[in-house]
Amino acid sequence: MPIFRLFKICLFACCVSNVCHGQDASSEFVLDYMPPKDAERVAEILPDARLLKGGIRFVETKAGSGPKFKKGDTVTALYVGKFLDGRIFNQKQSRYHNFRFEVGADPREIIEGWEIAMPLMQNGGEYTVAVPSQFAYKDKGRAGQVPPYTTVMFDIQIIDWEAAR
Repeated sequence: MPIFRLFKICLFACCVSNVCHGQDASSEFVLDYMPPKDAERVAEILPDARLLKGGIRFVETKAGSGPKFKKGDTVTALYVGKFLDGRIFNQKQSRYHNFRFEVGADPREIIEGWEIAMPLMQNGGEYTVAVPSQFAYKDKGRAGQVPPYTTVMFDIQIIDWEAAR
């Protein structure tokens, strides 16, 4: 029984120390999987970021229009994937070199961090998303591009959208 009590205390302390960044008291608790050092750096880069599930940070840099995306929608995006020091690890940045995917596809076509942020996005919008490794490339990383357990950021521009049928 003492081990279970210690676990509950540790879990509570983790929740209190890693949630509600800028949220009011009525907000739902959110576990923050972003390592504290990474969270500090992201706060410097994105001081007005909204905290999403799992510690994902989200900023709308240009408003889009139309409905927000939902499961089954097909989205075409341009993006730049970066490390927190600004180095680029991947990008698709032209109308002819873009990224087309289905939101909520099974198997998943985008990292989980993007899936969590998609319902906040609209066609024509521009966004920055910082994603802890738990919701990006996890313990495996991305071969030759992203080491395991790495927090990454994406600048995303939505250029086209088709509603789910």
